[in-house]
Amino acid sequence: MLFMSIVFCTVFTGNSQEKKYLKHIVREGESLRKIARKYRIKKRELFRLNPDLQKRPSENTILLIPNPDYKEFSKAQKGTFKSHIVQPKETLFGIAKKYSVPLDLLKEYNPSLNDTALDIGMVLKIPKLKVLSQEEQEDIKLAKWAKTYELHTVVKDDSFYSLTRKYHISKGSLLRLNPDLKEGLKLGMVLKLWRKRNMDKAFQSPHSLFNDSLVNSNTIDVALLFPFKFRKNDTLTKEQLFSSKGKLENIVTDFYLGAEMAIDSLKNQGLAINLKVFDSENHKDCILDYFDAGAFDSIDVVFGPVYNKHVNLVAERLKDIPVVYPFYSKKQASFTNQNVIKTAPDRGIYEKVVLDYFKRNHTNEHVVVVGNYTVASELKMRYFKRALLQNDSISDVAMLQPEEGYIQKERFVQAVDTLGVNWVLLTTNNKVVTADVVNNLKSLPNNPSVRLFAMEKAQNFDIIDNNTLAKMNFTYAVSGIQNDSLPEVADFYHKYLLKNHAYPTDYAIRGFDIVYDVLVRMSGTEESLLDTDFSEGSRRVGNSFFYEKEFLKPIANKAVYLQKYKEDLTIEDLPVFKEASKDLEEEDGTSVLSKE
Repeated sequence: MLFMSIVFCTVFTGNSQEKKYLKHIVREGESLRKIARKYRIKKRELFRLNPDLQKRPSENTILLIPNPDYKEFSKAQKGTFKSHIVQPKETLFGIAKKYSVPLDLLKEYNPSLNDTALDIGMVLKIPKLKVLSQEEQEDIKLAKWAKTYELHTVVKDDSFYSLTRKYHISKGSLLRLNPDLKEGLKLGMVLKLWRKRNMDKAFQSPHSLFNDSLVNSNTIDVALLFPFKFRKNDTLTKEQLFSSKGKLENIVTDFYLGAEMAIDSLKNQGLAINLKVFDSENHKDCILDYFDAGAFDSIDVVFGPVYNKHVNLVAERLKDIPVVYPFYSKKQASFTNQNVIKTAPDRGIYEKVVLDYFKRNHTNEHVVVVGNYTVASELKMRYFKRALLQNDSISDVAMLQPEEGYIQKERFVQAVDTLGVNWVLLTTNNKVVTADVVNNLKSLPNNPSVRLFAMEKAQNFDIIDNNTLAKMNFTYAVSGIQNDSLPEVADFYHKYLLKNHAYPTDYAIRGFDIVYDVLVRMSGTEESLLDTDFSEGSRRVGNSFFYEKEFLKPIANKAVYLQKYKEDLTIEDLPVFKEASKDLEEEDGTSVLSKE
């Protein structure tokens, strides 16, 4: 059942008298008056602590209840600590681990550590922490979730189908917000549905979500040049597109459906758009026939072609017209025309973002670079090693490659620091190497601190348990951004479902994002899109755009972010752009979809 718990105490211990608030699960037929009488409180207290509470709460609704037996701690009780005298060869990490105290908290109790090194004989204050039971830790986690997300407790007969229909969200969205769902629904499991609108903080940077101004009052003539592989037509109906079969046809059809949603949304906001759809049939001659017939003479922007081999041909013919390449291709580096817009970042941007993170955040962690057994992989590893060693804080980088098909545990132990903190950079998407790395990191002697990095979260990580990735604070580069929890995005999923009777695929989302973003940029200025500076970034439903123009080169999207698994299995967006604040927050934003 949907439940919302807003306020929760920060003091939790094993004694029920030390809990400021209790959790109550509503039973069948239980009234608020009966609950209030049970806990010796007024009904208004229930409404105060549970703002979304109904007068007749449903069964399994979880309520926050003030504990009548709670007693406040004195400051003296909260602030107790013991002393530790630093011994030879001891490290701050080892001391924190010995007393099971977070490293940041240890530094907070000993502010002099920020200015001086750890010396033998130094006396450190060690805070005495109460060990929380598993139930108390779960209560803390749920309280944090409830402040930010709408939640649902899994009950009997719940299924993915029933949940997606009830809350108008996709299964993919549920899985992204709740990684444990990969193991299936379990009775009593608490699920995050979407982020509460009134809890979202503004993201103070140019990369705001759906905060657009439509200036251009002229009609924008749009062409979609895709290989639908139908007989040649000037325009195609949606019914024809739905009849397409095969992988490529499904991809382009899904992209079209998303693009159609974007155009409908902008039209409802007052933008005049004239769309023409052309079937390239994946033939150069077919494309040339369109040019000979003057089909693109009045076009303002072209989305497509899909095949990289046709991009330079189309861009050369159009010259002053933006040619938007909608997908990623390994060969997109071969695009030469300045009127080409590459919507997918080059893989070199992913590598740069990860290396820049090392440069900004590395202190004294031991670095290990792991690659595949190929010569090309070894060359890439050496490139990363040279780049990392340029950091003043990095004096050595260990390298590991498989021998005879796998990485022996003994070699892995020799490569890492078993008494310190390790940052392990995986430079390959090979599934066997990935499994070797993760399994070895899980079984290192002395259980050292480990953080795993990768250039992207590709299919090689599908075989890795999310709990394991969370324990390693797995950090990776990604071109999209997590907007699933925003109400505006949930609204998009809902409207797409109502219109197309299916949830949007990643290609449909990409179709919406790219077309919406480019047309908004065109509508925001009276001049040609190619003459603008493209300096403003944007975040849409599932994709981000931060374009840069270089002399005599195509316009390229550089919007690549870092994401990190946290120990509570949530995924955190890490700041990359200079404008980003220290703690990246989701944008409250304005819906891009018309209310009609």
